[in-house]
Amino acid sequence: MPRRSVPSLRIRRGNDRRTALTDLGAREGEQGAIRLVVVDIGPEDLELLTKFVLRLGGYAEGLFDYHHFDFPKAILKGHIDSVRGDLDGMRGAVRGSALTLRPPNLAQDAVWEEADEAWNYGQTLRFAAGTTMIAQRYRDRMSPENLRKALTAKILHHCQAGLLDDLIDTGRYTFIEAKDLYHHCLASMIDPDFEINTFRKELALSLNQEQLSMFDLMTNITSAFNKLFLESPNGQDLFYEMVRIDERLLLGQALTMFQKQPTMDLQKLKRISSSLSAPDPDLKWHERISQCLSGASYYNLVDMCFLSEPVSQRELRTTLEAWFYYDLVITQLNHIVGVHKDLRAGIANLSLIAMRENEVLGLGSLHGYTPSLTVRDYEEQLGRIAEFSRRALSIATEGEEDPQLFYPFITLMIPVVMMADWIGNRDDMIHRYLQLIAPEVRRVTAASLPAALDAIRVATEAR
Repeated sequence: MPRRSVPSLRIRRGNDRRTALTDLGAREGEQGAIRLVVVDIGPEDLELLTKFVLRLGGYAEGLFDYHHFDFPKAILKGHIDSVRGDLDGMRGAVRGSALTLRPPNLAQDAVWEEADEAWNYGQTLRFAAGTTMIAQRYRDRMSPENLRKALTAKILHHCQAGLLDDLIDTGRYTFIEAKDLYHHCLASMIDPDFEINTFRKELALSLNQEQLSMFDLMTNITSAFNKLFLESPNGQDLFYEMVRIDERLLLGQALTMFQKQPTMDLQKLKRISSSLSAPDPDLKWHERISQCLSGASYYNLVDMCFLSEPVSQRELRTTLEAWFYYDLVITQLNHIVGVHKDLRAGIANLSLIAMRENEVLGLGSLHGYTPSLTVRDYEEQLGRIAEFSRRALSIATEGEEDPQLFYPFITLMIPVVMMADWIGNRDDMIHRYLQLIAPEVRRVTAASLPAALDAIRVATEAR
């Protein structure tokens, strides 16, 4: 059956019980009213996000000394400075109450290393720093206030997704329980009928007892995102696309229950994942599920919610096709650097499966399993991931002007953000990956470089 287009799914007054999403934002006097929700992120969290952006940006600048991307380092620096300025502005605008994301007992220096907590706050903030960079594609099409709201919404959503991921990994959940927990949280974030007390009751019943310390934070994040989304200019038009990607994410995350002890069942994981849709028939089953485990497509939709004009169907379609592959790349890069860490935790991650599928599919347990992975194994897997990056870059830029060179910028930043645990330790893996993607970066840069250089000249003269 052909898929219906997005316009036919738009919410219109009178044709769906969720009429006039924005009307909810005006309710007053009700218990848990949306208007009373605190949406500003705390200054300390924003300061840490800024530090991540600057550290990641500085590392990326250093890569220009080793690789020829055929665009000036000043373009990369300009994007990073712009993101820093946005976060500084958000921090300066905080007045009164703010939502604190940092767990109360986390040491001040627990930023880059793994933390022995229910939620790896430092790693989540690092990845959230990456989501703020996506707004560079859309910033000129938003008002300053809507840019601030879009950045806030993306940070909040990514923190919720990071929380859920860590809670599922460290808790005792069945496939159905994991899927229900994800659905309850993610669906509530864009639910026009969201009611905070109803949300809290179900969340309390869904979490493991030892994880209830995250209860208030998850409730606050959900309420804040819901308020921002319901007030966004294009949220109604993009509602069903966001639901579709949420459903994709929650299915993918629930399926990870079959990758770890004691619920490991890789044969079942393969059967279900093989049925997932993909834009190209050559994608293997573990690649099809990979794109379900990243939310970068969703963060493009969040930015689109806050644009000053409606989103065209052509832009929406092209963006989601390109970011299908960027999502795949993000997941695979995350897993390739975490193969042995995950294995120690009893998890057969997707990069391990890709490199040793025949071995691991026959295992009933990972206890005592020690794969003999070689440099060649890693290089072949990096080559496969680089192919997906090439596809994403090609789809995103085909027939499109990119005077800010956003896509070369984000294609470079993705491996830096995802592999930053190894900065200064295993630089060889990032360098090898960039060697593989550099030719495609140079190809797409050539068409837009003259406009980009003109933009730099104008900005320089203005200063």
